Amino acid sequence: MSVEDDIEKTKEKLRETPVNKSTETERGRLKAKIARLKRESEQKKKESQASGQGYAIKQRGDATVSLVGPPSVGKSTLLNKLTNAESEVASYEFTTLEVVPGMMSYNGANIQILDVPGLVEGAAEGKGGGKQVLSVVRNSDMIILMVDEKRLDMVEGIKEELYGAGVRLNSRPPNMDIMERGEGGIEISAPGELSLSKETIEQVLTENGFVNCKVIIREDIEVEDLLDGIMDNRVYIPGVVCVNKTDEIDRETKNGVGEEFSEWLFISAEKEEKLEELKERIWDELGLMRIYMKKRGKDPDMDEPLITEEGCTVEDVIDSLDKDFPGSLDYAKVWGESARFPGQRVGGDHLLKDCDIVELRF
Repeated sequence: MSVEDDIEKTKEKLRETPVNKSTETERGRLKAKIARLKRESEQKKKESQASGQGYAIKQRGDATVSLVGPPSVGKSTLLNKLTNAESEVASYEFTTLEVVPGMMSYNGANIQILDVPGLVEGAAEGKGGGKQVLSVVRNSDMIILMVDEKRLDMVEGIKEELYGAGVRLNSRPPNMDIMERGEGGIEISAPGELSLSKETIEQVLTENGFVNCKVIIREDIEVEDLLDGIMDNRVYIPGVVCVNKTDEIDRETKNGVGEEFSEWLFISAEKEEKLEELKERIWDELGLMRIYMKKRGKDPDMDEPLITEEGCTVEDVIDSLDKDFPGSLDYAKVWGESARFPGQRVGGDHLLKDCDIVELRF
């Protein structure tokens, strides 16, 4: 029996197993087995594939954003409006047959936008070249999940395809740790009450090769969360749902959908409506910051900021600057929101904020 056949057989058994408290452990074991078999299948395919197969995109700039959605919802038009790319635009499906990159300049940052081929149902299983497309998406720093006014109902389906590819959109890893050891079996530690039984947790761990380990679970989790904590192929990526062609939606429908899904962004790429708001959402979701460098006795360079991530320290700034400095940092002077007063002297562990001005002293 092939791995794929074993996966389908196990899925069928899971479907036949009723959902109740008495079957929790068995269903957990089956889900763990499916996750393990999928991981083994993916690994075998990676080893057998010839080099160069699929999409090879070199990441450039300060961050990378993927435009994800079904065919013909206006992703190419949006790319062309946001960047200097020249992605072919047509009114029929599957116009984009390769990944087209473009560069968007915003707040001094260069943000790479990728127009990927449209996702179809079954993409996570390989339909329509979905696995190659999703491999590009997995390496992105942010996702714009894009639909149009006729395909609002496809948002959840696309999220499921992303989930099936190990992409956890707008989520975080479960608050848990697994520490393997030489003996002692499986020890489960949880400060609070858990919905999952000890037997279910042990079955899931055993199915994935954990025999002797200590598990610390700091929050209530489901089987899927436990599997995410075990697997090493999950990625956690921020994103925004973007509805295009909203100029073609009647006011009543638009207001109703907007009220139900207030976090969605409604745009018209063709008419350039709400594109500035989209750029701002991209910036916020990426968590980027601008740091302006100042030399002693001179004005700061306000034209070309250093682009860093939120949580950046003075020491991180030094590491980001591609130059040699004369010895170790003596202190830094900081102007901006993170400073208690203009020109505050700080050390290397000082946390910076967006638009801070930094002068280094060695």
